[in-house]
Amino acid sequence: MAKGFTEGSSYKRGLPPVATQFRKGTSGNPKGRPKGAVSIERLTRKFALKTQPVAISGKTESMSRLEIAILKLKAVAATGHPAAAVLIDQLRDLTATEQPENKGPVLLSPEALTEDEWIKREEEANRHKIEPGTEINVEADEFLKAVRGEPSPLGEALLAFHEKYSI
Repeated sequence: MAKGFTEGSSYKRGLPPVATQFRKGTSGNPKGRPKGAVSIERLTRKFALKTQPVAISGKTESMSRLEIAILKLKAVAATGHPAAAVLIDQLRDLTATEQPENKGPVLLSPEALTEDEWIKREEEANRHKIEPGTEINVEADEFLKAVRGEPSPLGEALLAFHEKYSI
């Protein structure tokens, strides 16, 4: 009796009868996908990569539909829609290139330095770096411009976001 069936009981899920099971080493789909069958992935890629003219700042440029969608998504995110920002992050995660794995372990053995030599090397390496807190905060400057009424697209977007989500 086939597995999953008992005498006098109702039907239970189990293996199909032995006569109808696929033989070991034989594909369940021997002919494969028929010619002319189109995958959704291929259709989507073809649609997204098709270029079309777009007017940007009065100039006509040819861009792919995917580029147009991403630019539009960035513009919507700049107006303060958090869902658009989340979508941009998801796209970034999908398109991020993976770092290649190391083929084997790497042993680093630093050279012996005295404390004074190490301090001198670090000071030389950090000579051109900006100290934390001294860089210009562009977003804060743009926000203040928008509050004062000065024209600033980024500032207006930040102000709109602040007004929408502040308590």
